[in-house]
Formats: sequence, C-alpha cells, structure tokens
Amino acid sequence: MRKIRPVIGIILALAFLTVCFTPQARTMLSLPSYQRMVVGESNEIAIELPALLASKVDLQVIRPTESVFASSQDPPVVVNRDGDNYEITALRPGKVDVQLKLLGYIPIKSMAIESLPTRRLVAGGHSIGVLLQSRGIMVVGFAPVLDKKGEKQYPARDEGIEIGDLIYRVDGKTVNSENDLARVIDDKKGESVSLSIKRRGKFISVPVIPAPCSETGRYRVGLYVRDGIVGVGTLSFWDPGTNQYAALGHIIVDADTRQGIDVLQGKIVSASIQAIKRGKPGQPGEKIGIFNGKGEIEGSINKNTFYGIYGKTEAQVENPLSAYSLEVGYAHQVKEGEAEIFTVVNGEDIERFSIMIEKVYPERSNGKGMIIRVTDPRLLSLSGGIVQGMSGSPIIQDSRLVGAVTHVFLNDPERGYGIFIDNMLSEMNEVKER
Repeated sequence: MRKIRPVIGIILALAFLTVCFTPQARTMLSLPSYQRMVVGESNEIAIELPALLASKVDLQVIRPTESVFASSQDPPVVVNRDGDNYEITALRPGKVDVQLKLLGYIPIKSMAIESLPTRRLVAGGHSIGVLLQSRGIMVVGFAPVLDKKGEKQYPARDEGIEIGDLIYRVDGKTVNSENDLARVIDDKKGESVSLSIKRRGKFISVPVIPAPCSETGRYRVGLYVRDGIVGVGTLSFWDPGTNQYAALGHIIVDADTRQGIDVLQGKIVSASIQAIKRGKPGQPGEKIGIFNGKGEIEGSINKNTFYGIYGKTEAQVENPLSAYSLEVGYAHQVKEGEAEIFTVVNGEDIERFSIMIEKVYPERSNGKGMIIRVTDPRLLSLSGGIVQGMSGSPIIQDSRLVGAVTHVFLNDPERGYGIFIDNMLSEMNEVKER
C-alpha cells in the first residue's frame, strides 16, 4: 500500500498538469485576485474539470483564527456548489479570502473578496454657487513696485518667493486675506518682514524688505495674491442620514497656479443658470449663472479634495426627478451602455439627459473611471456636449447612482470623463464638521 500511494500522487500531479493546459483550467487560474460585491449580490463561477479531479477540487471560504473569547460570526460571503458551478453570495459587509483548493489543503488560487454595504443617496443635479476662501494667501504673480525714479522693484521675488507659494503669516501674524497682508506690510514702514509660507508641502520663512511705492504711497512687496475663488458647479449627491453632500467630482484649483485650494472656510448656495456658452473643439463651453442666497441649497465647504468638495447642508435636499433616494452602484456594477445625467441648463430646474458610457475602467481611482458621450439631441443643441459648470452632474444607470461628470475632452466636447461613486464616497466617509 505504501508503494502505491506515491504512484497515485504522481498520477494525480500529472493529471493536474495536463489539465492546466485546458481552457477550463486557464479560466480557473485567471480568476481575479480581488473582487468586490454588494450585500445580497451573487456571482457564479463555472469550473469544468475531468471527473478524476472534479471531486478533488473545491472553493472554500478561509475563516480567520477565532478567539475563544470572541463570539462566532458568519463570514461575509458564502460559497455554494452545484456540480461544476460555484455561487458566491455576499451576506454582510466585510472582507474575506476565498481559496480554490486541491485535496482540501493544496491552494491553487486565492481571491480576496470585499462585501460592500448597500447604500442609498439623494441624487444631485442642482446648480450651485461655490464660494471658497483659502487657508493662506496664494501667490499668483509678481507686481512691480515703482520707486521715486520710476524704476521697477520686485522685493518678494528677489528674495526667492515663487508663484504658488501660500503665505500663512507675516511676522507671526496670521493673514487670511489680501487686505490683511497689505495692512501688516504697510504698518512695518519699510522694516524687514518674515513671510511664513508653505511650498510643496513644506513650511519655510522668507525675509523680505518692503519697498515704498510711488503710485500708492504705501509699502509693498510686489506680489499678486489671491485669497479665494468663486464659481458655478453641480451637486453630485446628498446623504439624508448625515446631511453631508459631495459636489464637482474633482478638486478646485487656482486658475493661475493650477494648485489645489486648501480650504479655510467656504459655502455653497443655490445658483440659477442664465445662459450657456456652447462648447466646440478646442474651446470648452460653460454655464453662466448667478448666485441665489435665498435658494433651497445652502451649506458649508469642509474639504476640497481630488474627488470633489464636501460639507454639510443646513436643510434637506430634494430632487424632483427622483422622489426617493437612489441605490448606489459601485464601480464593478457599472457597464458600457446607456445611462443619463441630471443637470441644470436653464434657471434652477433639474433635467435628465441621455448619455452613453463608452468605456469603463473599474480599477481606476483617478477620477477618470468612465468615458462618457452625450447623446441627448436637446443637450447637444444647447451646449454642444459637456461644458464647465456641469462637473458633478450625477450619472444614473439602471436606476443606480454610479458616478458624476468630471472633465470634458478639449477636442471633442460631446465626450468626457466620469468618476465612480466609490471614489467620491471614500472621501465623504472622512468628512467631519469643523
């Protein structure tokens, strides 16, 4: 008997190696290493093997080692087998490893599965005005200081100040606006001042001697600065459980330096779209709107992130196009095909417009997970496609909220990018009221 066992083992090993070259085995070995599912969702995997090996291979949930002091809990997913088919069902939120094993203990393939909770949100589409004050004052250019002889001087530039620097303090005094900076510098009457700045993530101090300006009669350091930004965008979604919102789908950057704005304070208000400048190849269009401080939407801005702006509203947000909140559709559930967006093209009325999701890249988390194309004849007639101010417009597919519009293709305004709702939610979960 002892002599037969090695022979049986060799036969099984050879059989397994032979099977590895079959289409079924290649399918088995090419199973994803990581997979996401939503609670209640099921996936089927068909693994057809010769009878010799079929009974020796099984797909199993690997349970973590449990403490005797901890209560036993069902795994996030279960695996049910029916012949050659394996059905994986997500039961509760959590992460677990699933392994395909030979003879019950030899691992062939491992998969990490994350089971996500179901979630419902109120779809956006509302036009919003964005008023953002930066933390620190951003240097956006150099202004010449004319002396009594009419010669140009650049005190700050000559001491090494760069475009994109954020000025936080002058001689230890916090400055939050252009007026703060001008007043503190002029009060020094030409004495050296220390500018505390943030540059590429590092804080440094730069001494500068202000120069008298013959034009203004004040002391200046020769800088163009900006302490905030205003604009029009679109609300993406609102969480009825927390009053938190997300909008835009991308970071707000300074127009001159192209650097993200570090939020000191800010707010969103309702906006009314008065006109739309049509987009055409090489020239993106834009929504032209006015702020309505007495509108239905008003809230704080707490974060300006790569995936959009976040904060809380003071009142409930409703969408007339969807009487109820929508189920979230995660990246792995998005597919190529028809969809729609909610946005405003006139006044404050939210409308729905048809689009086509042309490409889906579930693995991307850079805000460009989908390529979308506007197909709605009316929207194409009004705007030519995607325009500035449309960023944040929610994307709906199969009655699920799956993402938001982010960017337009410069040379093809009918097409652009969309961000997955997963990415936006990852930042929203970290928002805390300041």
